[in-house]
Amino acid sequence: MKIRKLLFPVALGASLLMAAPSAMASTTAPSIEPNRGDSGVSFNVVTSYQDIPAAARAAVVAAAQKDGYESLKHEPGTLAFHVIPDPEDTTRIVITETFTDRRAFESHLRGGAEHAFRAVAARSGVKGPDYTIAGTSLEPLSSDGRTAASHGDDGSVYSVVAVDEVPVQDRAPFVASIQADAYGSLTNEPGTLGFHCVPDPTDPGRFVFLETFTSVDAFNAHVSDGPAKAFLALVAQFNVTATFTITNATLSGNGFGEPGGFTLPNQR
Repeated sequence: MKIRKLLFPVALGASLLMAAPSAMASTTAPSIEPNRGDSGVSFNVVTSYQDIPAAARAAVVAAAQKDGYESLKHEPGTLAFHVIPDPEDTTRIVITETFTDRRAFESHLRGGAEHAFRAVAARSGVKGPDYTIAGTSLEPLSSDGRTAASHGDDGSVYSVVAVDEVPVQDRAPFVASIQADAYGSLTNEPGTLGFHCVPDPTDPGRFVFLETFTSVDAFNAHVSDGPAKAFLALVAQFNVTATFTITNATLSGNGFGEPGGFTLPNQR
């Protein structure tokens, strides 16, 4: 999937938070359904939708938020649902979803909430879903075999989706470093809420990271912490190509640029 280069104006997230509820023509505060945590191993899906017409944007975004709300409310296998507006391109959104396993994802696809959202998107001429990944994440793991769980959130968090391409011969130490980074981040960083790394089931050298943080400051603290520093050193050693898919920024040197975006709450 080729994703256009994006930047992140924080104001867009705030404007959409106001736009989506107004589209529902409600005078009361919308109901919010929070995301749940998981054991650290889950089935993660990242998709994007493009070419959203300006006149339909509020309705499409609201339908995506409602999909998240209804899925979390009524589907035990749906653990998290994040709607991330493209901060530069108002015709695009990214949706990241976490499920207990593949069967839960397949059940979600058959559900009424997902069908309702896709119907709104289709009527509006929206292109997608364009899948970045659909697969099971690696287990966060300490050097002595302990694991760590991901945490839930209220839906309004800073999310990062990154794709790493690693030489296949370096895969084993790369995976070990990812697992140590995930464990250390989830256990020692209060601002790191979720850390999922999903190996591409069709490409042994491709890994997709889905990470959630309480804020941009929490993300910056994460990349400066010990586990992440050790992992990034390995990335440099193995000549890994890394791209942030929300902003389409390629890592080079210390150039993290604008790696992610703020999510919208799951609401009806």
